[in-house]
Amino acid sequence: MIKKIVMFIGGVETLEYFSYRMGDEFQRQGYSVFYYDLEHPAQSVRRVKKFMKPGETVLITFNFEGLEKEEGLYEEGLGYIWESYGIPCYNIAADHPYYYENRLKDLPKDYRHISIDRLHEKYFKEFYPEFFHQGFLPLAGTELPCVESERSMDVVMTGNFTPTSFCEPYIHWINDEYAAFYQGIIDDIIAHPTKTVEETALCHCEREMGKESNEDLRVALYKMIFIDLYVRNYWRGETVRTLVDSGIQVDVFGKGWEDLACSHPENLILHPQITSVECLEQLRKAKVSLNVMPWFKDGAHDRVFNSVLNGAVCFTDRSGYLCEELKEGEGVCYYELEHLALLPDNVKKILSDEKKREEMISKGRAVVSSRHTWVNRAETMLGWIREDVRFRR
Repeated sequence: MIKKIVMFIGGVETLEYFSYRMGDEFQRQGYSVFYYDLEHPAQSVRRVKKFMKPGETVLITFNFEGLEKEEGLYEEGLGYIWESYGIPCYNIAADHPYYYENRLKDLPKDYRHISIDRLHEKYFKEFYPEFFHQGFLPLAGTELPCVESERSMDVVMTGNFTPTSFCEPYIHWINDEYAAFYQGIIDDIIAHPTKTVEETALCHCEREMGKESNEDLRVALYKMIFIDLYVRNYWRGETVRTLVDSGIQVDVFGKGWEDLACSHPENLILHPQITSVECLEQLRKAKVSLNVMPWFKDGAHDRVFNSVLNGAVCFTDRSGYLCEELKEGEGVCYYELEHLALLPDNVKKILSDEKKREEMISKGRAVVSSRHTWVNRAETMLGWIREDVRFRR
């Protein structure tokens, strides 16, 4: 019977926050949770060895933390300590599988991959059939304890921005022929923003090179992850620019926004990057939260659920999964990337109607609080673990 869970802190702040929220529920349900601190490996290795018991322990991590051959956890020729203790490793990949081509090597035998988007899951099963795919687990939201606060900001955007110029060296890293090929993929996705990066890139690859093996294609896609970064930041910038140039003030919390070119910079209120909890606190002060999906076309982003749970109506572009889970008016207003000119008027209507906002949040919070919190995701994880234990008997 599983009684102990190893999780990770000290890496990416957002992932640490997710781990703590899931860990809280694991502990509430009677499991012992050990938080391995990646910033203090020597001490953590000694303690985790004392904590783990074969047959009673699992590892749950995000984005391969603890599975990147970290010192003390991996030894050449022997592998990971998780293997020596017989620890199943559940990894929640918070981005598309093509980001992880180099990490999906030399993993523990009992490795279990989890996707946050159903199209990521489909891709992983097709291109990495050698690994076990545990299931689909979308990101979730957190509601801060209710504290009365004035909604002093009209529109808030929490997240970083990288100008597309950052990607130019990667577009031109080989020669002009390849640059034209990459630019063609980018232009196609921007012209058809409902398409995924992989379906567009694979279509262009087949047209240029004919049929290739999945092994070759997954390496090619890994070398094109800058296209994903380009497209998501292009639309993030376009969406914010559309609002501020229409006269709407947008408070942006994150790095890089000073590099956004716009006609009315006085409406772009810059704030430094903040922690996950601080993001929730800012959502408590906002009437509207802006989300641009990071090209998750059949998943969700925690920003959407966080917004609704903390009382800010979320304007977001669509994904198949989001539209199933939250109907228009249930805390969210959907907009189309290809019709951004309509966005400012729709935002202004919501900003001017407090009663409408309160009705939307009431409807949305009822859905999100019952289905899309980290408590819900922890319960799903525990269900999988219990099922795996029964299967092994």
